[in-house]
Amino acid sequence: MRSMRLPCRAHGAMAVAAMALAKGTKGTKGRSEEVEVVIKEEEVRRHNQVSDAWISFNGAVYDITKYVHRHPPCPGLNWAERVAGRRFEDFLGRDAFGPAHLGCGPDANCSAGMKAGLTKLLEPYKLGRFQAAAPSPAAELWPEEGGLLRLRLEGADGQLLQVFTVDELKKYEKSTRKVTHKCTTSGNLNQQEWTGVWIGELLPKHRVERSYDPLVTFVGMDGFGYSMFLSRALKEDVILAYEQNGEALTTETGGPVRLV
Repeated sequence: MRSMRLPCRAHGAMAVAAMALAKGTKGTKGRSEEVEVVIKEEEVRRHNQVSDAWISFNGAVYDITKYVHRHPPCPGLNWAERVAGRRFEDFLGRDAFGPAHLGCGPDANCSAGMKAGLTKLLEPYKLGRFQAAAPSPAAELWPEEGGLLRLRLEGADGQLLQVFTVDELKKYEKSTRKVTHKCTTSGNLNQQEWTGVWIGELLPKHRVERSYDPLVTFVGMDGFGYSMFLSRALKEDVILAYEQNGEALTTETGGPVRLV
């Protein structure tokens, strides 16, 4: 697990990472060409308000500020507040918007209940190519140098709130969950026992009050993200596990820690 991103808001200067758009550059055949803009993830994270909303999706960055007002209304969804400044891939899981809004978000026509092609839909709002944050050197050395790994707790805008080592996670009260897993190919069922720390122990105790249930995003060392409502993350059955059946997690079992 690389980081947990919370729906916090903070102010602070960050270096603008987008490359300037160069127009009028001569191509090999003398034609004027347009150089593609490359926008770093830290820049996308700065645009995390409804009035200034960027997202990344499928390798591109989009300014959805004007699109927000054109999206069919979904009462209680508040998806713009939840996804602005983020990778939209992190919000495609079933828990992201709850069962009442499966398929909702900038890739859906909620009033008709039909999904549209997100890339085609957002093409008019495209700003450039997305450059994801690189994995940390420690992640690349796992598992040989496991002691270097850190879990980062961040705000939605990328502000670092706290850092944990795996050893520090183990100092919290242990939570153990027995989970029945179903193989997607064979359909076989098997039960595993996971031990770790309850998510509620790690999240800030003082949170900004909102009229909607914000999202917590979990991002792994491989860049894969998954989101769920904060109220769901605070339930006692959601843990960051560091043991499976009493054994430390390995690369094959999702180590060093995994969301269960």
